[in-house]
Amino acid sequence: MSEKNIEDLMEEFQKFSPEEEDVEKISTLADEYRDKSEEEIFFEIIKVNEDMENSMSEEEYNKVFEKLETMRPFLNEEQIEKLDKLLYILRK
Repeated sequence: MSEKNIEDLMEEFQKFSPEEEDVEKISTLADEYRDKSEEEIFFEIIKVNEDMENSMSEEEYNKVFEKLETMRPFLNEEQIEKLDKLLYILRK
């Protein structure tokens, strides 16, 4: 990874500053989905995506996907594969 890429990643990481409320939401979601299978979670995501499509403008909806893409550099290979699969299905 080049020095420029590392600097870009650090800049993106610095933009990410979750509020305490966000951390609590994530913790609650983690507890809720802890015992669910990957397949169950996948179907839940598809349902959420359908709700987002119906309730958001196209611009807002696309921003969600842009944010997901910014996470890519922080993921390992297996997580990237899962993200790619999910994005492929959701964009159909």
